[in-house]
Amino acid sequence: MIFSNSTRVAAGVAIGISVFTGTLILSPRGRAQDGSDDAARIQIGFAEAPVKLNLAGKSTAEVAMVGLGSYLVNVANDCNFCHTSGGPPNFNFLANHNPYFLSQGPTQTDATQYLAGGTPFGTALPFNVGPGTAYGAYLGPGIVTRNLTPDKNGLPEGGHTLTQFMDILRTGVDMDHIHPTCTSPTGGPGGTPTPANCIPPPVNGNVLQVMPWPDFQNMTNGDIQAIWEYLSTIPCIDNNYSPPPAGAPNELRNNCGN
Repeated sequence: MIFSNSTRVAAGVAIGISVFTGTLILSPRGRAQDGSDDAARIQIGFAEAPVKLNLAGKSTAEVAMVGLGSYLVNVANDCNFCHTSGGPPNFNFLANHNPYFLSQGPTQTDATQYLAGGTPFGTALPFNVGPGTAYGAYLGPGIVTRNLTPDKNGLPEGGHTLTQFMDILRTGVDMDHIHPTCTSPTGGPGGTPTPANCIPPPVNGNVLQVMPWPDFQNMTNGDIQAIWEYLSTIPCIDNNYSPPPAGAPNELRNNCGN
């Protein structure tokens, strides 16, 4: 079962919404006593999903969670703004559909770049190095956003389970360890060792430095699961064209089973 944002999601989704919102009524953590807010979010989520969604094998409750996850990813937040693999001038928007430009068509996301990662955040981020000191510059490894699309098994971010995904959003742990506090020295010209590339204190290189996990960490388990369920249904993209993070040439690659 594959849906796009132009498809009217009818009976199956309606049943899923009923099941899902019914769960919220019984739950003390439910947002609305009658579940109406989530029913509306689910419907909006399906309408705003910019790519075809593969709902094969999903239960009715899981289908409803996909809709809620889409709302959280595409409406309440703009995850694709950072995690797109599109570059200037349109970045995450389809050419001639960038709402920030003059004389453009209706806003439209570039589905071929959707959540495939690869956006560079550079190596110069300001931070306060200590009391009485001026702002310095973070000169550690360059930060590149991750590919969030699922692998051939439908696991988001190239293979993370729900438990792992929750851990990432709760703690910010960098399970790939791409930006450690210090990298090992490498051989320079003539074999001369070059200095280790370090993220200076007090920055903790073991956690994601750009991803706003401190904002997301207090979401409910249901919200995080909804995001994970949604990410499991979007198309897999093997990003073999964006420059990967230094020292991790395969970080943006994805096994789509092709």
